[in-house]
Amino acid sequence: MINKNTITSVLGAVAFAATCNLHAQDATPAAEAPVPELTEAEVKEMSSYILGLQSSQRFGASGLQPGDVDAEAFSKGFLRGLEGEEPDYPEAKLRAAMQALGGKVQARQEKLAEANLEAGNAFLAENGKREGIITTASGMQYEVLKKGGDKKYVAPEGGAPDNTRFMVHYRGTLIDGTEFDKSPEGQPFPMNLQVIPGFKEALTTMTVGSKWKIFLPANLAYGPRGAGPKIGANSALIFELELVDIQAAPAGAPGQ
Repeated sequence: MINKNTITSVLGAVAFAATCNLHAQDATPAAEAPVPELTEAEVKEMSSYILGLQSSQRFGASGLQPGDVDAEAFSKGFLRGLEGEEPDYPEAKLRAAMQALGGKVQARQEKLAEANLEAGNAFLAENGKREGIITTASGMQYEVLKKGGDKKYVAPEGGAPDNTRFMVHYRGTLIDGTEFDKSPEGQPFPMNLQVIPGFKEALTTMTVGSKWKIFLPANLAYGPRGAGPKIGANSALIFELELVDIQAAPAGAPGQ
């Protein structure tokens, strides 16, 4: 169930550092591309755009939609806060407004979560009947698109730290075909086992060189919490996953 206080806590503050954290896989290293020269007006315009973009992405992850927001009032409140001025409305009214918004978003998210779960279960029930679809004990379904060799994941013995790195190509979609993520073009993407349960099961079952299409019920994906505006609560997910190699990552290497 969606936490009723989630929307109010997210709307309460947006860390400034997060506004400057662009996706690493999309960033071009400074050594490879010169930093563009910007006028003072461009700096102000584009940095303001980033502040708004990143803030809205945070809000969207909690279920907020464009129709919930008055753009003029949002801008006014944002600037009021930067100026360090007192709010234009009494605290009691502001708190009541946020509680009402939180309840509205919660009800909408719960309804959407129920619809997503029903649609996902119906899709998987039909998909499981197709020739070539294998269903595992966990409920994950997969279809072998390309067979690999014999090399596969072996868990460390004796509880030793698992630094395994899986080099993959992947593309993720919703059951309606909407793409929500994919690995960078032209190069394998490194992953460890700190991933959703269905992805972990696939990575530890596939052999190097194989390519699968995996179909994950909500409980093997992001479950009732979803994952931002693109992946709603209780969404079933589909991935095309190719395992290029399995490597022992250096101890302490950051996960991907």
